[in-house]
Amino acid sequence: MSRGSDPTELPAAKSPRPLGPTTIDSLGEDILLEIFLHLPSLATLVRAALTCRSWRRAVASSPAFRRRFRELHRAPLLGLVAEPQRDALPAFAPAQHRDRDVLAAIGGGDFALTALLDPQGYAADVPLHWHIQDCHDGYLLLANWDAGLLAAVNPLARYSTEYIDMPVSFSFDKERTDVPVAVDCHLLSSDEDPMSFQLVWLLYCKSKVQAVVFSSDTGDWFFHPWVEIEERALSNDADTHGLQFGVRSNDTLYWAFTNLEHVLKLDTATMEFSVSELPPYLKGLQGCRLVVGETKDGALCVVLCIGGSIFVSMNIADDDGVVRCVMRSVDYEADANPPEDIDTLQAISIVDGFVYLVTSEMVLALCLETMKLEKLFPRSFRARHFHPYIMAWPPSLVGNYGSFALIQDGVDNVSN
Repeated sequence: MSRGSDPTELPAAKSPRPLGPTTIDSLGEDILLEIFLHLPSLATLVRAALTCRSWRRAVASSPAFRRRFRELHRAPLLGLVAEPQRDALPAFAPAQHRDRDVLAAIGGGDFALTALLDPQGYAADVPLHWHIQDCHDGYLLLANWDAGLLAAVNPLARYSTEYIDMPVSFSFDKERTDVPVAVDCHLLSSDEDPMSFQLVWLLYCKSKVQAVVFSSDTGDWFFHPWVEIEERALSNDADTHGLQFGVRSNDTLYWAFTNLEHVLKLDTATMEFSVSELPPYLKGLQGCRLVVGETKDGALCVVLCIGGSIFVSMNIADDDGVVRCVMRSVDYEADANPPEDIDTLQAISIVDGFVYLVTSEMVLALCLETMKLEKLFPRSFRARHFHPYIMAWPPSLVGNYGSFALIQDGVDNVSN
């Protein structure tokens, strides 16, 4: 009898069917987001997350992931926006990145600000006299005094420019003392609500200050009550107690007094004003331009450049909880032959724990935590005033906005 016909022989065991390969599409959202945390930059995350709806939905529906990503990755500097000459639009100098994803973000944006050439809903002959008021959260805030207009422009979101009529109840002439005088305007928005914003304009008249706030949700200006400030701290005398242009850091707006003895602060969460003393060593440096802001921990920080040196003053709490003013400095070798009409070294902004600076030939960044000075890219054109443009989270990765809306059952709603 053949072996194959032996009735006592057990049938051969079948080999297990091989499993299909594990693909990234089969991963759960938790594992997918953990992988995304290891991407090198926000620009890379945007390109990856927009690959398919499920990946975009995973990022857009998780505030916790976005918070962790921001903690791990510094938002990329896309370039500098320069204050324009008369009859011109602001100029953009792109950072010279080797990161292809960052370059793609720059190339996909409208940094020529072409929307300003034809303001929708306004006369076609609006003069090109746009001046930079603020640059934050992906927005450029521009003022056109001749047309009485403000423009909130997001170069990375084409066709999203919003125009706002200026209030008409105050003056822009700082020599006048009979009417409220406008200092400057700043834009506030939230990382988790990027389609809404507020504008905050500071007014002062003699010893009083006032915040005037515009809401993009209502389309209206709201005048907060006047607040009295001590005469010695603020007056209409621009030579001794006037205000420098303000800066925003985190949730606070700062205006240093021209005598460099005090700084006016506005808490934008409560809209409450306060006045703080600046470090005493600044009192003899009237006429110097300084940058006031905050460290990542929210401590007051003052940066001043003198010659080729960068001076940083920070309020730091010691082991006993006592807050002390600590002075640090970094020397930078100034350019051999700087142009006479351009400051050799100038601090321009404090953003997320970094001070951005320019020389006549280079753009720099100073880490406030390590005090390490980094050369970013060469300065490509001459201008006196610059604003760093930091990439912000796009609305498409933050949730329920138009064609990117998420509905309750987890299926994308693709209708506008």
